Amino acid sequence: MSQRREAEAELRREATAKRIEENRLKREAREAEIQARRNAGTQQPTTLTDLCFPVELIDNPNKTNQEYSKIVTGIVDGEEIDLNYCSPRYELVPNEMIFPKVEEIFKQQGIEFTVEYTHTQNARFYGRFTIEDDRFNHKMKDTNDVIKFIWNFQHSYNGLTKYKGVAGFYRLVCENGLVVPVKEMKEFNLVLEGKHTSSILRSLDQFQQILVNVTGDLGKVKTAITDQYEKLGGVWVKKPEDRIKEVLTASKIAMVDNSNFNTVNDISKRIEKEVRDASLGYNGRVNDWLIYNGINQYINDDSLNIAAPEKRRETDSKVLEYMLEYS
Repeated sequence: MSQRREAEAELRREATAKRIEENRLKREAREAEIQARRNAGTQQPTTLTDLCFPVELIDNPNKTNQEYSKIVTGIVDGEEIDLNYCSPRYELVPNEMIFPKVEEIFKQQGIEFTVEYTHTQNARFYGRFTIEDDRFNHKMKDTNDVIKFIWNFQHSYNGLTKYKGVAGFYRLVCENGLVVPVKEMKEFNLVLEGKHTSSILRSLDQFQQILVNVTGDLGKVKTAITDQYEKLGGVWVKKPEDRIKEVLTASKIAMVDNSNFNTVNDISKRIEKEVRDASLGYNGRVNDWLIYNGINQYINDDSLNIAAPEKRRETDSKVLEYMLEYS
């Protein structure tokens, strides 16, 4: 009897060990899949020269339907690669028609700027233009928290990222871009879009005029936008975690809560770090501005989020609009 019980116990131990090993392998496979997806969506830094590699639209030599009868092909690092399979309706607009033009427009207007270019798989492209002219800067009331005016331009060769130019702000302390409230975005025409060659070129002409208008009426434009940020800065929060949960729920941002990670705790730690930073001047108190920025940092954390920049901005906008309405 004892031998049988021992044999049964050994079988149970073996089954348990097997189950543990199977779970370990599944977990490693999931982690590898997540990492692969993250790598595929990760933005890589690049330069304007590399961004403007040669591209052309050619016939697909293979037998296929009309929707895939054309190929966008490019020469990247001396190697020809296919970037998109598309229909004859697709109009190829090379990066060299967009990003160098944006730089030229800033220079023509005498606006000092720095730019960071990134790409995803040499098919989706992003340029963040930070205006370095101090006239465009804003410091949050009673703090040393400085934000700078930026323009984000995006384009793609695979159709997954639509051409767009959109204004925003750049917060020095966390290096993330902040969205402009929807009302002010529309009022001051701070977004550009285009689908075909002619509309994209026309939008760049509009961009030049927008810069003229914004610079000419900078006080009004900047005040209208930053007053909304200051509205958040004037709302002090007694229970930050409750406010974080409320905003995440309203913005439909999933909250992870397991033994490895907790979304609310992660955001709370980001906020606490800034609250305790004496150089920023928040003196240990949390307001809605810090709540918004903590969530913004979470959204833009590449180690946690594989979404494209434009999708992150959409989520960020939902957060900001909710907090402005229910502050």
